Amino acid sequence: MSGDGSRPRAPSMDNIVVHAHYFPAARQSLYIRTIDVPHPVGEILFLHASAVHSDFYVPLAIRLAQAKIRVWLPDLRGHGRSFGVRGHIRSFDDYVHDTTRVWHHFRDTAPYPVPTLIGGESLGGLIACIAAQHAIQPDGVFLTSPALALHFDWPPMATRLLWRFQHLVGRVHPLLPLPLRGVTHHPQITDLITRDPLTTRYYTLAFLIQLLHTQHRQLRPEQISCPSLAIFSNEDPIIDAVKSSTLLAETLLNGQIQFEHGAQHSLVADAPDRLVAAFLNWYHQHILVHHGCPPNRA
Repeated sequence: MSGDGSRPRAPSMDNIVVHAHYFPAARQSLYIRTIDVPHPVGEILFLHASAVHSDFYVPLAIRLAQAKIRVWLPDLRGHGRSFGVRGHIRSFDDYVHDTTRVWHHFRDTAPYPVPTLIGGESLGGLIACIAAQHAIQPDGVFLTSPALALHFDWPPMATRLLWRFQHLVGRVHPLLPLPLRGVTHHPQITDLITRDPLTTRYYTLAFLIQLLHTQHRQLRPEQISCPSLAIFSNEDPIIDAVKSSTLLAETLLNGQIQFEHGAQHSLVADAPDRLVAAFLNWYHQHILVHHGCPPNRA
């Protein structure tokens, strides 16, 4: 309730435009959800987690748009409506290459220069982190439950053998779909992921090999010099939040790390209000306040 006893007014949806397009328009197109606002104070390219696709992040994007943040949500290759073999990747560099192309497209369509950020959840957070190391120059990085280290990890010898023979076993699919236990406290969201024909539940062995290789060999957070915010769940059964946050705390040059209680892996699903509040508070303190010159334009 407000001070005069009246109900608080909900954030306005006026002038928020939710749209979608394919980029590029020809073959090998990536599907992109766009949430645009007039006179934005910033913009963020946000990458989704594994299993799901961009549609699951539209509510989050609308909350940010209500705060004058322009948001684009691409479907990763092999996910949602984008091109690619479902759940398969030949090289993690393909994700980074796609992200770089979309990044330039996103930045070039801005109505005027504003701080341009990259972010992502889980798998998307790892991709955003890798891209921000060298492929692009964002003004900020926002990570939620980034998949920098898993609770599950193969012995180094097994990983080396799989890496050596991935051309033979890379397209092997597991018999069972990707488990959803621990993703969220909300059974309706789990049911939605299970029933949605656009979700990706089966991943090849090559995907897992590339994921582990990227975590161990390509992840260099010390190369990210822009302000960054990483938010983890204390009860995450999928991501090793302690190991991941320690890695970031020891290497990020200008980073903040926060933990949330009462959520499982997906903070977007289990704690959206707290997630948006934490992001906007960080954004105003560390991006807008210090944004006295045009943003980096990679």
